[in-house]
Amino acid sequence: YYELLMTYEDTSKYIDYKLPEGYHIEFYKPGDEEFWVDIHMKSGEFTSREKGLQHFHVFFDSFIDELDKRCFFIVNDFGEKIATSTISKLVEKEDGYDAAVDWVAISKEYQGKKLAKPMISYFIKLANSLGHDKLMLHTQTHTWLAAKLYLDLGFIPYKIEENLKGWQILKTLTNHELLKEIDCIDEKEMYSDIALKIVKILDEKYTNYEYEIWD
Repeated sequence: YYELLMTYEDTSKYIDYKLPEGYHIEFYKPGDEEFWVDIHMKSGEFTSREKGLQHFHVFFDSFIDELDKRCFFIVNDFGEKIATSTISKLVEKEDGYDAAVDWVAISKEYQGKKLAKPMISYFIKLANSLGHDKLMLHTQTHTWLAAKLYLDLGFIPYKIEENLKGWQILKTLTNHELLKEIDCIDEKEMYSDIALKIVKILDEKYTNYEYEIWD
């Protein structure tokens, strides 16, 4: 796990991807923190509801009165909230940025249903409507496919030298054009020793399996 910082430098410019038929956007209302936790548990972020609710309040209580216009959900035709994202209002500016994209998640069973690009374009549009000309985004190597998509849609790497190994991992996994000046990394440096040992054991026993590490 390595955190990756990215920025979007002009929120007035974006490709407006539309949600597929059968989905719509709803904003947060009191009580929706339960659905927020559900989504993040289903996407693999939390192992317990208690931990999820704790993170919700740590991150959002400072601007809870504005959450109904900053936190949104993608909802299916059955009324189920299945994805979420938030334009966080930073308590203190960070390098001139006063807003960040936080807690982007899509429930695992809805991943691959062409929701990611519409969600990204929507939160860029939302940030602009809230008066944020530029955005900071926090992501990580564990969700490298999402990180690649952010790069594809106009986010750029930020503070590479402060977390060079994370960017080297992303370069190795994606070979993205925006990372062409970054060196690849050896696989032995990219995965933890225990993870490689577990994979070796699983490979000897099974031909098909899913394997995740929870911290």
